[in-house]
Amino acid sequence: MAPEKQAKRGEEEAQARLPDLNFVRDKLQKFQSKMLRDFDQRLSCMVEDVLQDLRQRELRAHEFPNFERTDRKSTWHNRVNSEAATDVSDSPNGHANGTNPRPSAPQHQSEKSGQKQRRQLPEKVFVARESYLTALLQVEHMRTIYHIFYIILVMFLLNVICYDYFVEGRIDLGLGTIRGGLRRLHWVMGVWLLEHIFVLALYFAFRGWALVRHKLKPHSSLQRFWSHSCLILYISSQLVFCFVSTSLCLKFNLPFVSACVLLLESTRLLMKMHAFVRYNAERVLAGKVKNEDAKEEKEVTGRPFVPPLSCYTYFLFAPTLIYRDSYPRTSHIRWKFALNRLLEVVAIAFLYAFIHERHIHEHFGQYGLEPMGPSQLILKLFGMMLPSAVIFLCGFYLILHSWLNFTAELLRFGDRMFYKDWWTSHTYDGYYRNWNVVVHDWLYEYVYKDMYRHVFRGSKVAASLSVFMISALVHEQVLGFALQMFFPVMFFFFGVVGVALVFIMRSAPKVLGNIFLWFTLILGNATLISLYAMEHYALKNCDLSRESWADHLLPAAWRCYN
Repeated sequence: MAPEKQAKRGEEEAQARLPDLNFVRDKLQKFQSKMLRDFDQRLSCMVEDVLQDLRQRELRAHEFPNFERTDRKSTWHNRVNSEAATDVSDSPNGHANGTNPRPSAPQHQSEKSGQKQRRQLPEKVFVARESYLTALLQVEHMRTIYHIFYIILVMFLLNVICYDYFVEGRIDLGLGTIRGGLRRLHWVMGVWLLEHIFVLALYFAFRGWALVRHKLKPHSSLQRFWSHSCLILYISSQLVFCFVSTSLCLKFNLPFVSACVLLLESTRLLMKMHAFVRYNAERVLAGKVKNEDAKEEKEVTGRPFVPPLSCYTYFLFAPTLIYRDSYPRTSHIRWKFALNRLLEVVAIAFLYAFIHERHIHEHFGQYGLEPMGPSQLILKLFGMMLPSAVIFLCGFYLILHSWLNFTAELLRFGDRMFYKDWWTSHTYDGYYRNWNVVVHDWLYEYVYKDMYRHVFRGSKVAASLSVFMISALVHEQVLGFALQMFFPVMFFFFGVVGVALVFIMRSAPKVLGNIFLWFTLILGNATLISLYAMEHYALKNCDLSRESWADHLLPAAWRCYN
């Protein structure tokens, strides 16, 4: 009887465990089906990506021959690692002087054994190449989009003509707006000439520092004192240069366009001076100079090497902020190409005048005099969406393509990569790197690398945040003094929102990331332009007293209605 009882007890236990086994089996089946479904989905996505890549390659091979080259990576990348060889040719004879990667330091000069060595930062390389849009506009499909923008300009022109004729009773074509924006331009040109005298004087001051430092070589303490004194004078002169240009905007009461010309030119010259001093001071301190023919550094036994004045003068007008003794040059000037770029500058200037008259002034000209509530503000903001997008895109095309290509053609400057394909970016990291390559290269070479190596000792995040803060401050300084107001919206958008979006969008999918990027760019520019327009017209239309320091900090757009 005992075996029968044991068998019966076993059957009862098995039946008791059966629901648990069924539960486990159901879970395993669901897990298996989910794994198979995910695998099928991932496989289909991978197949679609491969097919998309094949279609893109076929499209490049047939429609975009300028981008389907064996040296495409070299053509559209402008940096190489210090320790890596490169196949990029800067000129017919190889690299332009000063663009060769610096030889890596000897082993005994590297960091101590057992410590983690910081990564080598890549070097800027100049290559003879066209701008992205110049190459893209060789394709018929892209030229069609270019023609569409021509038609948009014509439509704006017809809009202004009809409004002027039927409402104002005259035809002005935006000339009144352009004349008003360029008032006192002769004062700006006078200051610009005086600034260039100061910039040229810096060259001879730098030459004098190098020669005296060389003569004081036997006296190390005097040599250090001389160098430190000159460094303090150099920093003081740069601060004075910046202060004078900004204060003259207020003293001359310059209109917005003239003030922007003066402030942007002053900022450009300031960056040029620092690039020249930073690059050549390192060579003087090291006692070495790059040999253009031998592609190597050699010791300087005689007088310290200072580039000739002709190199410095060419650099002052060349469309780059990175100093080199020579650059890749084109063989001749294409006058038709240069004239087309200049006409584009003039056309976009008129387009801006049309947008100001028919949109910005129409929406915000009576701000402070008319009733204003949340509904009116929302309508005005959405009414500025399309004009702001046109301002944003045409501003990019005006400065980074038309103007820089115009000056590059006149100077036969070979490297035209002033921007990259930022419009395809799906993260703000890529957008900031590709949007303005000229300024980004300067910030990378002379701010980020120095912060990374000497200040934060290998911290990429801290160095990047420093670059963002400096860039945001300069943007805000230009806009604030040009509009003669304290309204740090640009600093907040650039230094706070922009930095946050860099970290938020780093893992964004390509399609959704690109859509979100364009959404934020259009919305952000519309908000930015609307806020500055409201503040400008509030200061103009509202009679506001400034009795306390808080009155200077509170926005006039807020005080008008509160």
